[in-house]
Amino acid sequence: MKPGKLTKYLLAVPALLLGACVLFSVPASAGKAGLTAAAFLKFDPDPRATGMGEACTAATQDAYSTWWNPAGLAGLEVPQLSATQNTSFAGVTNQFAAVAYPLNYGSTLGLSVVRQSMETFQGYDASGDVTRELQASDSAIAASYARTLLKDEIERPFFNAGLTVKSISETLDKASTNALAVDLGAIYFIRPSKYWMRNVPAQEVRVALAVRNLGSAIKFDKLAFALPQSTTLGLAWITHPSGAHTLTLTADMTSSNYADLTFNAGAEYCMFQLFCPRGGFVSGQTSGSGLRMGVGFHLSFVDLDYSASPFGELGRMQKLGATVRFGAPAARQPLTGATARVAKAKLMAPKAKIEALKVYANDYIELARKNMDAREYTIAVDNFGKAFNLEPGLKKGLWGEKAERLNTLAVRLKLKDTPVREKTLQKTDEQSTTAHEAVAAYVEGHELKAFLLAHAALGANPRGDALFEELLYNLADLTHDSVRRDEIIPKVALVKEKLKKAAKSFYIQQFDLAAAECEEVVLIDETNLMGWTRLGSAYYMMGDKAKARKAYEKVMELNPGDTMTRQFMDAQGWK
Repeated sequence: MKPGKLTKYLLAVPALLLGACVLFSVPASAGKAGLTAAAFLKFDPDPRATGMGEACTAATQDAYSTWWNPAGLAGLEVPQLSATQNTSFAGVTNQFAAVAYPLNYGSTLGLSVVRQSMETFQGYDASGDVTRELQASDSAIAASYARTLLKDEIERPFFNAGLTVKSISETLDKASTNALAVDLGAIYFIRPSKYWMRNVPAQEVRVALAVRNLGSAIKFDKLAFALPQSTTLGLAWITHPSGAHTLTLTADMTSSNYADLTFNAGAEYCMFQLFCPRGGFVSGQTSGSGLRMGVGFHLSFVDLDYSASPFGELGRMQKLGATVRFGAPAARQPLTGATARVAKAKLMAPKAKIEALKVYANDYIELARKNMDAREYTIAVDNFGKAFNLEPGLKKGLWGEKAERLNTLAVRLKLKDTPVREKTLQKTDEQSTTAHEAVAAYVEGHELKAFLLAHAALGANPRGDALFEELLYNLADLTHDSVRRDEIIPKVALVKEKLKKAAKSFYIQQFDLAAAECEEVVLIDETNLMGWTRLGSAYYMMGDKAKARKAYEKVMELNPGDTMTRQFMDAQGWK
């Protein structure tokens, strides 16, 4: 797919979600309160979501996604088991249990059961006379599947879709009825390379759509009642103010056939990925303020969640739930750089831009390293910049120094302004390969090695592209050295010439000069046996036995069968 078309496609996804929300909300909003059945399907079973103002359509990413938005299941890395127990008003009890099993990251199955029951209540006949005590209960069994359809350049999901199919049952005394319904869900991830809050790294926005309970009507005798259908557009903003802290802000807008348009909002702040206070607001609540609050504890293998919902004179509803994780997610600490990757999804990412989280700076560092190996220097510079946007502390360390050196060379050589130059360096001939070795050596901080290799690169074809001469003179300037005109020769010839100079210096007992030439030989060719051998001999004659021993040990590493060197080392007591 061409970059232009791809960009248009990516920009169209949020618009499609919004359009779908409007489309589905038109028939849903036409209903009236009191004309729907299976009211238990409206009950939010997730204490975390309740504590966040029941606004979790975009933020859900656990086994509770089977209820909230099946697309959230695609974000699971390990199997989970969730359960909630809630005693509501008037003796009504709600139970929920769900299990989610990732087939692989980005592809997850889920099963869930929700049940609502109540204490026995007095029955009356058509005349109003007392009859026997009655029982009533509702339940739904659901199967879900979610998959990542699109992934970014470092194989993280940025578009998930999910489906839930459920069998619904209602029982009132001896009468019972059944219905089938489906839930549809989608989540789109927005991960910009530059962030709105400079000092808050690793931001992510999610746009989600969930359509619930599309299906057949509930029938008792000859009367039919629609299921409580709803369409929710959700937003979530997730960021990490510091390495082990996570801030999540959410908002949901819901249109349904049983209530007016509602707006919910919530927030969660997880400290050290352990303690998570929550708060939120629910609009349209007729009893109570609509405020919600809750707290969560993330332990080694289980999450414990609690929420409280005030309903005015009716009292306060409390929920307690637990989620057991059978394994440890790769990305437990947001900025450690560890992240799971989607194996089976369509790769959709612009070449010059990586729309990725935000949250894993070391992934960009790894990308930059791969770009360096592929001689994509300008893209490597961009990826270093994105990593530093996520975690500014990286720029102050070793990676910041490497990125600065690479950027300096790229600017001096005008690689971004003249892409054909980078293409020249990507050729597989001797000159381009040696030039790449020089660039890589300079980036790693090996200045003398880079300087020497730049001579060899130009020497491979002195009348070739002017780029290689510019590389040599720029490296000479950066390393504060003077160009050695007599050493502008191919790499193999340069090594031979330096070995000759070393031998000549050794013969006239200028051992320091011999050692200097051999040092440069092994910088250019780290596997050169003669260079290491003569280096050891020069240091030995200079009286520096420590350096001599290291050189001879390198000889034995490269050639374990060198009996003469082994005998010499044994004679010195160097085991």
